[in-house]
Amino acid sequence: MSDDTEANSTGPKPHPPRARRPSLAGLAILIAVVALVGGGWGLIRLHHEARAEQATRVQDQATLAALQHQLAAATRAAQASDQRVASLESRLDDLAATTKGLDRRLSNMETAYAALSGQQQSGHDTLLLNDAEMLLRTGQQRYDLFHDTAGALKAYTQANAVLQQIQNPAYAPVRASAAAERDALAAAAPPGRQDALDTLSSLRGKVASLPLVTPATAASSAAAKSGFWSHVGRAFGGIVQVSRDNSKAPPLTDARFARQALALDLAQAQESLLAFDHGAYRMALQRADGTLMAQFDTAATAVQDAHTRITQLLAEHAAGPAPKLGGALAELQSLRASQNASTPAPASTAGGTKP
Repeated sequence: MSDDTEANSTGPKPHPPRARRPSLAGLAILIAVVALVGGGWGLIRLHHEARAEQATRVQDQATLAALQHQLAAATRAAQASDQRVASLESRLDDLAATTKGLDRRLSNMETAYAALSGQQQSGHDTLLLNDAEMLLRTGQQRYDLFHDTAGALKAYTQANAVLQQIQNPAYAPVRASAAAERDALAAAAPPGRQDALDTLSSLRGKVASLPLVTPATAASSAAAKSGFWSHVGRAFGGIVQVSRDNSKAPPLTDARFARQALALDLAQAQESLLAFDHGAYRMALQRADGTLMAQFDTAATAVQDAHTRITQLLAEHAAGPAPKLGGALAELQSLRASQNASTPAPASTAGGTKP
């Protein structure tokens, strides 16, 4: 307050000089210029910012358009995927339905296969039973009609093999009966016809070389067997001659007749053996042996060997106990008839099964 008092006390202030007024105007002009420059710079900067913002906006619009395009493509892909999924689901449903149908068909096929297997087994057993029945009948007829023990034995052996393949236990008694009849045939069967035929052929081939009996050989044989009663017999032989028919023919005048008679007897034995006529076969062998012992030199080794072989043939084909056949065949026929009568007829199917 002291300063104000001093100023007031000194009087009014002097006016500034007029020469300082232009400086204020220049300052104002300078300020205006600076303001103008600043405004222009601001406008320029604002223009640049507007252009940058517009470019950014264009870029954003392009990016947005690209994103929209990608979104549309993704949407279409998703729709296509949805369609594919729907198609796959439809196919899966079709496959499931087809699988169910196949399962039903498979089940029906298994049932049909089981039925066919049963029918096949039944048909197989039927064929085996037919074969067994035919073989049993063949064996019985060969033995009854031709006395072919070897052929009947072979037929019964095959019939037993066929019956062994049948699994049905109901036919066990038939198998036992057939086996018993086969054993009876085996016990009564001769060794073999082929060996006998070969022996007869060999004997027929040796007939031409067998030595016949001669008066010298007969006298030597009689001398070897001479005795008291032999001398008595020769003494009365000139007075009374007694002959005995014991299937031995008297000595033939021609050697060819003796050989031909022996060969014919052996040939008849072969024919009888081929015809399964064992009675005629044994009679032919007995006649051949009688001719051999009466008309041929019994001291010769070849004649003794032929006599031994004929004796063996007679012993081999000696008649044994005849087997009783036909029981197994009758039992088989009766059992099959009873089973066919008790088996119902198969039902016919209405049609195929649909899935």
